[in-house]
Amino acid sequence: MSSKTQQLIAMLEDLHRASQGNVQASMIVSTSQGLPICTHYPEGVNTTLVPEEDVIAGRSMQIQDATSKVFEQLKRGSFVRMLVEGESGYIIICGAGDDALLTVLTNKRVNLGYMLLMMTRVARRIESVL
Repeated sequence: MSSKTQQLIAMLEDLHRASQGNVQASMIVSTSQGLPICTHYPEGVNTTLVPEEDVIAGRSMQIQDATSKVFEQLKRGSFVRMLVEGESGYIIICGAGDDALLTVLTNKRVNLGYMLLMMTRVARRIESVL
């Protein structure tokens, strides 16, 4: 049987394959520490377009913290998922259990509906492993 890290990396690789190559980076972040648990950068990704893992982890935590406060103040319940659109792609962050976030950076060609569905499934799998 593979280690937890190998299982988590395999999940991130599955997410990349499901996106048909439109995921530029994916990461599981510890919410208690704000640090990456594991990261997947697809082979051949343009590193000038994708930040380093510590930047992605830190910004993911900042976004999640701020969003959680807004959800609470606006009485929208607990944070589940967030989609941020930029000129050249999307940042999608979703909860993956009590102590983890799943963060994905994609290009604009991604099928958002399918990506959200796959991220929900992968987040549940991450929660069961952690």
